[in-house]
Amino acid sequence: MTLRFFSDRSRPVHLGPYPLERLARQDTPLTDGIPAPRPLDFQTPDRQDSLIGAMSEHQAMMDAIRDGLVNKARATCPDDPAERANHLKAFGYFSDAPMVGICRLGPDAYLETPWRNPGIDRLADDLRTRQTKTLASGIDLIMADLKDSMEAPPSTIQDHSHAIVFLYDHPRAPRDGEPGTGWLTGAEAHRSCLRASETAVVLANYIRLLGWDAKAHTQTSSDVDLNRLVVAAGLAIPRDGDLVNPFVGTRFGLAALTTTFEMTPDRPLARRQPGLGPRWWLGYRTAKSAFNRDPYARRAFHMGPHPFETLKRTDAPTTFIDEPRVPRVPKRTDMFARAQFGDLGPAVQEGAKGGHYARKAAPSMAERRMLGAFVLLQDGAPGRGPRPVDAPGNALAVKATSYFLGIDAVGISRCPDWTWYSHDATGTPIDPPHPNAISMIVDQGFETMEGASGDDWISVAQSMRAYLRFSLL
Repeated sequence: MTLRFFSDRSRPVHLGPYPLERLARQDTPLTDGIPAPRPLDFQTPDRQDSLIGAMSEHQAMMDAIRDGLVNKARATCPDDPAERANHLKAFGYFSDAPMVGICRLGPDAYLETPWRNPGIDRLADDLRTRQTKTLASGIDLIMADLKDSMEAPPSTIQDHSHAIVFLYDHPRAPRDGEPGTGWLTGAEAHRSCLRASETAVVLANYIRLLGWDAKAHTQTSSDVDLNRLVVAAGLAIPRDGDLVNPFVGTRFGLAALTTTFEMTPDRPLARRQPGLGPRWWLGYRTAKSAFNRDPYARRAFHMGPHPFETLKRTDAPTTFIDEPRVPRVPKRTDMFARAQFGDLGPAVQEGAKGGHYARKAAPSMAERRMLGAFVLLQDGAPGRGPRPVDAPGNALAVKATSYFLGIDAVGISRCPDWTWYSHDATGTPIDPPHPNAISMIVDQGFETMEGASGDDWISVAQSMRAYLRFSLL
């Protein structure tokens, strides 16, 4: 559970949940003893029930769109490189990155041979040729942009000057005999890679939308040495042939973006660090502390980060549902579709045209691109492997896996016919194929809404962040 003794209400967003500002720094990075990076493999042909294989398509999709076209209309933004750095760090933390650092891109940062995810080619062909079945506003523009990006020649990063590095700590390894964790064995590094890639690809797209070149780099597709970058960005130090972060140790995954966007870099960490002390143990003015860093340190994964087991339960919903009389309506009747077709009037239709409500602000549009790409992965043929028939065990596995990946709340229920649309976005009748449903909640947070009016860009970006997380996880 996320025990908190102190509020971080007055803590600037760009400082993040960990007290990185308390660490000892120096002017030059420690370059001796940095281990050589190795690409992460998501292929598990000998383990059909592994979560790693299930993550591979989404990782490949993010690698396929880690680059893209740069907006020719450059945005107006602050000239102060420190303000730029703070803004992009804040966006990284808004995207739930545990730690973000910035460094200059030195000549030793490039890989001799860039990595390329072998799963990209098939997904790139899907992006060029497959049609989507959705009425999502602006999806046609997004898919056209993705296709143009796939057709563009490979880009180089030789003119990039800076890098933003994202560090994601691993979840703990499943314990022996822990209920519901059979799918999770050995997946900690892959989970961190997946989550870090999401943030890096979104922020790289954001910078391109502002009019500067940027490219994301992951542990499966990269042009740069992520180990050297994390040291230069002040997030880790080399020690005994490994990389160590003062707060999470050696168990973390990385992603980065490189860009032509000028920013103030962070100073690298010094070899000798002060003791973290009581302020870290108790979480003085920070969201993270030694006590709450890992919500599953004393809880099983299937229980989730919050004490749902303490809530009162009933056999039936307390809100009456007259099931025989609930009508099934086509997808065309949802409010997003009705807005596009003019049912709500010309003003609303104009605002929905081309997904304008998301496109009008760069943060939400940066998230929207990946969300559109993930539409292609929402459905698929079931595998040919054995079918697990232990219903209680399956429920525990679904919950443990969801919480392991980072979902905030999970529930399982029946999925009666009246919950389904009668027709899909293409007008094809839907014969409800599934009797059960897994419902998930992503916490949108509250900090960024403190200064919002409710009618500004952050409300859309918060929704898009949650939609994107659902599509990924």
